Amino acid sequence: MIDGMNSQLSQADIKAAFDKEKKVRIKSFLTQEHAEKLLLSLTNDVSFEMALVRGGRYESISQSAWKAMDNQAKQAVNTEVMSNAAKGIGFVYGRHLVTSTERIAQMSKFYDWINSEAILQWARELSGFDDICTASVQATRYTPGQFLTRHQDVVEREQRRLAYVVNLAPQWHPDWGGLLQFYEEDGTTTESWAPEFNTLSLFDVKHIHSVSYVTPFAQQPRYALTGWFKAI
Repeated sequence: MIDGMNSQLSQADIKAAFDKEKKVRIKSFLTQEHAEKLLLSLTNDVSFEMALVRGGRYESISQSAWKAMDNQAKQAVNTEVMSNAAKGIGFVYGRHLVTSTERIAQMSKFYDWINSEAILQWARELSGFDDICTASVQATRYTPGQFLTRHQDVVEREQRRLAYVVNLAPQWHPDWGGLLQFYEEDGTTTESWAPEFNTLSLFDVKHIHSVSYVTPFAQQPRYALTGWFKAI
């Protein structure tokens, strides 16, 4: 048993499911206590920057910087983001990068936990990627109007192997959007996963995927802890 992980999970069953299409969805991944503490911290402790693509490059805008912008400037940002999205480019969502120097207690504990040898070995055995040695972490928050367009997570310089998403939005309704969707190369949707609370989505970085637009009538933010298991 790995501390913090649901002890009732079957590694053999999870691996068999992953081996079919190099992706797997694991419900009740964490202990209930672990998941609830993480959600509480995401809700109360974490300050999210706005992550987006602007001017052809990735950018983050802090909450204070966004508040300081006038309405015309904000509208220009929104117009560019939506124009890019119409061409299948870019994203906009709330992000907080978690590193080894993280000061928020629960985020720091999660970073250490997912980078523990027990979890890294679990990921190696499950995926067959024997060279996994680290995991990156970011806290994410999608609110109405936010999304992540279709893409792959292959970045050779980072040696990414597996993408993971620990969903932490309670009682999320699929009609609210925010679905993790997978695609064929021609854009055909193959599968859509709703972000159910305490469900882990794990997949090979070669999978084409997106996070669908969060609707205006979504009743809460779509919280998650995400990142990549990597070989460096």
